[in-house]
Amino acid sequence: MYKLIANANNAIFNITPMSGITAAEKAQFIAEAKFLRCSAYMDLTDSWEPVILITEANLGNPGYLDQTPPSSVEEIDAFMIKELTEAADVLPLNYKNNEIYGTNDVGRATKGAALTLLAKLYLRSHDWQKVATLTKQVMDLNEYQLYPSYLGLFKESNKWCSENIFSSLSDANTNGTELLNHFGPVDHPVVQNRWQYYTVNWDFYNTFGDEDERKQCFFPEFMGTDGLLHKQAPSLGAQPPAGEFYMQDVSTKKYADDETTTYYDGHSVNILRYADVLLSRAEALNEISGPTQEAIDLINQVKGRSHAKLLVLSDHTQTSLRDAILQERGWELFYEGKRRSDLIRMNKYDVLVNAYHLRVGEAALIKMPQNKYYTYPQSQVDLNPNLSNADRQ
Repeated sequence: MYKLIANANNAIFNITPMSGITAAEKAQFIAEAKFLRCSAYMDLTDSWEPVILITEANLGNPGYLDQTPPSSVEEIDAFMIKELTEAADVLPLNYKNNEIYGTNDVGRATKGAALTLLAKLYLRSHDWQKVATLTKQVMDLNEYQLYPSYLGLFKESNKWCSENIFSSLSDANTNGTELLNHFGPVDHPVVQNRWQYYTVNWDFYNTFGDEDERKQCFFPEFMGTDGLLHKQAPSLGAQPPAGEFYMQDVSTKKYADDETTTYYDGHSVNILRYADVLLSRAEALNEISGPTQEAIDLINQVKGRSHAKLLVLSDHTQTSLRDAILQERGWELFYEGKRRSDLIRMNKYDVLVNAYHLRVGEAALIKMPQNKYYTYPQSQVDLNPNLSNADRQ
């Protein structure tokens, strides 16, 4: 994250005084760098809360490498609000027929990306009216819509579509990822030689309705190359009979679709997408005034795409709809880096994580507030005594 910040700082510092490019080019390049820098600071503060804020202004200071204390989240948020607001005013809606770039560079930051990241920042701080305003602005750009198929959205062949707001793009032949290796199941006859590092627990998988297309986004049962039927255990601690293997957890097709068999793959990784905008707006509206038909309709847009059971307004209170939104975000956004911050924002991190640990016979290890954020890397604490993990153990 700080490597990205350092690159953005250097770019802004060196582009600002340039005279060999036009004012429009300079504004565009700096706006892109500001967006990328803010995306890194958003991730940093999500993970560690106070962190050291360093910008291009520090590069002209001969003491910029001095050990400095971390800045408060409030200070960093104010910085990001200013940066993203400025970037949104400059960045284009898209890069079709762009005067600066000769091709449709779909991976670049756009006005919609800056507004969406700004909405996510306000969502974190519970500024519901700002979230409602910004998500409506993104919707009114008329640039985005849900992709027709949830399973198709994450196929390697679907590099970019109208649901993508900001994504990390790759190509298997030039800068391939190893997503498929990490997400793919062990001993699968089609998606072979994978590691099954990243999975979901069976408790989560079993919450999906059978009608929900998103439940098809897993490898819950298959005849393995080891000659065993890989499947879910009927109960905790059950021993498999001959010819069967009980998987401890279940791997997902989200980044391991069975159309891809190469070692390196070219999957796009969605960082900001339109479904999140719809669910964020629904959450804000519910927090402002309780359940409304608009909030229900926004959630049902996301559910309807996957043929999941729709919500009914009369069934919900503000509290129950809040819980339904949290559940929906889990079903829709799993393995997109959103769950931990969602649980923390809704004060359910310790409740739900500890409940799972207790159910499977483990200790309830999450204690708040000390486990709300990660400990700073020890190597950085050793370098800078202003960083302390005393209240994070």
